[in-house]
Amino acid sequence: MKGITPSSAPSRRSSPRNQRLHAQHGYLSGNYAPVEKESPLTPCRIVSGTIPAELAGGQYVRNGGNPMANANLERESHWFDGDGMLHGIFFGVSEGNQIAPSYVNRYVVTDVLAGTSSNATRPILPSISTLSSPYVSLLTMLYEILRSLVLCLSTWIPWTWSLARGKGTERVSRISVANTSVYAHDSKVLAGCESGPPMQIILPTLDTAGWWTGDEGRSWAKGLGPMKIFHEMTTAHPHTDMSNNELLLYHSSFIAPYLRISVIPPRRSRQEAVIDAVVPGMKEGKLMHDFAASRTRTVVLDLPLSLDPRNLLKGKPIVHFDDKAPVRFGIFPRREPGRVKWYEDPTPACIYHTANCWDEEQEQQAEKDGAQSNGQAINFLACRLNSATLVYSAGNVVPPASARAPHGEVERCELYYWRFEDAPPEPSTGPRISHSFPLSRVPFEFPTINLYHAPAAGLGPNRFIYGCSMREGSFDAGMGRNSAKIDCLVKMDAQSLVKKGRRRAAEGKLRKGEAVDERSMVQVLADQQTQQGGSDDSDIRVFELPSGWYAQETSFVPRANAEREDDGYLLFFAFDEKTGLDTRTGMALPDAKSELWILDARDMKTIVARIMCAQRVPYGLHGKWFTAKEVRDVEHPPEEMIRYRTLGGNEEGFREGEGKLGLGVLRSWLQSMVP
Repeated sequence: MKGITPSSAPSRRSSPRNQRLHAQHGYLSGNYAPVEKESPLTPCRIVSGTIPAELAGGQYVRNGGNPMANANLERESHWFDGDGMLHGIFFGVSEGNQIAPSYVNRYVVTDVLAGTSSNATRPILPSISTLSSPYVSLLTMLYEILRSLVLCLSTWIPWTWSLARGKGTERVSRISVANTSVYAHDSKVLAGCESGPPMQIILPTLDTAGWWTGDEGRSWAKGLGPMKIFHEMTTAHPHTDMSNNELLLYHSSFIAPYLRISVIPPRRSRQEAVIDAVVPGMKEGKLMHDFAASRTRTVVLDLPLSLDPRNLLKGKPIVHFDDKAPVRFGIFPRREPGRVKWYEDPTPACIYHTANCWDEEQEQQAEKDGAQSNGQAINFLACRLNSATLVYSAGNVVPPASARAPHGEVERCELYYWRFEDAPPEPSTGPRISHSFPLSRVPFEFPTINLYHAPAAGLGPNRFIYGCSMREGSFDAGMGRNSAKIDCLVKMDAQSLVKKGRRRAAEGKLRKGEAVDERSMVQVLADQQTQQGGSDDSDIRVFELPSGWYAQETSFVPRANAEREDDGYLLFFAFDEKTGLDTRTGMALPDAKSELWILDARDMKTIVARIMCAQRVPYGLHGKWFTAKEVRDVEHPPEEMIRYRTLGGNEEGFREGEGKLGLGVLRSWLQSMVP
């Protein structure tokens, strides 16, 4: 990314209708700024340490937004915008049986990316910042929507140019940018974003292989025209039952019936699939980013964060937080969404990521905790924010008063516990939340668990939950900063903290809203340094990055023949802002590079190895570790299905896409025009 001088730096305008938090957009500058180069598999230098043998043949891949049309830094922009770009480290094995890591990054070649003009200064789609800002006028909002509609429709006009080749890539049929996550199912690797279906990816090259809407005979792609676009919308946070490899999905949109679910077994399974089954009880479209699943139940979220164009008729933005609405949890047997029961927490909140969910036989737990109850219950852990500030601050928009923490409370993002009694299909006198409390005051987001450890296997109780945090502030990006940055990684003994919280609640010693561990991050770090909380048995352990270094979400890789759940490694990208950013402008230097760090997940202090990437990896969203078997067995579609593109010329290591220049004047003008 080219640096900008003070004279050329964008001057952020501020008016009553266009409120901006900072002069420089925090999510378009620094290491949040997009990179301009795609690299084929390129050998990496090992900075220090030894790569664990467990990584041989596997690949770590992380997804995130990387807007290709980025020349106009004055535009409205949001961290969740941007074309999907995958960054990966492949741990190949050399002839000498040595692990040889290679870095690769590729755009996910979506319809939107393929339809973006090389002259465009801003993306085709309207920014989430525009859709959520209460300061944007109705006229501006309608203009942005109409502009996107015209640009998408223009790709269907014959003889207009394209930057991609391959079946269907000249036309924008779907609006997903596939920039959120990457996951595996049934020998497929998929990149997801909830504005459309997932896109199939090939490992280890990260080539794009086309959209996936389910296998033959069990596809959720239904409807005609624009209605099909909305019907295909699929979560970017699916869950997999490791015991039978079923893929659990939900489909959410602002078109009634608003929420549907699918359960997709592997193709070799005899188990019937559940496709596009309606979850009753939703009254409007909601911004639900994640859900949860236990061995027998599914938990969906009805948050006070709406995603509904009808809001415009009420004088509200399309994305709107209602500070008077409750949080509702819908729980149903995995294959029977029609039997959903809704549980209500009256306090408004936002939940973007769930951490763990498990079934509980109440009689067995009653003996341990001294509680009195009968039947079955569901336990649920998630990252709870007591405001919607992040929705706005990530778009450089001043949050309205209604979106802030209530009653002058401190903005918090905490690992939170709920216990839902009498989950269906047991008889009930009414759904009841028996427990709800935060485990700790330490900021906690982007949760990670060991998906491979029995008996959890992803859908059972995990003892340890890992997450991202920071020394100061929280994920609202406040404290005078213009973006949220991760300089601490946290390991929590969740089962120990839940047990302590339930015991204190039964004794009447846990007040409403009180955390099981009330220490701040500063206090936890101080205790850890004096060994008061630094032993292996501590409920909370923190890895502090060196000053100036910042991390991203972690992925857990188990150690071979591990006996403990935490016996393994955390993989994450790290960046040194002291050496990688221009001190005058805050922009990333052209030669800045990130590293992949491998951290001992048990002691949370030993850096096992550091690997230098070929270039900078912007702070992004979600990643995943793919085992050597998953890489080896990944499905390779026919060559004609592969989508190729170039970045303005013949880039070594990539095939050149077909370039067609036709009647694209209107499209080019709209893509570069600022209202």
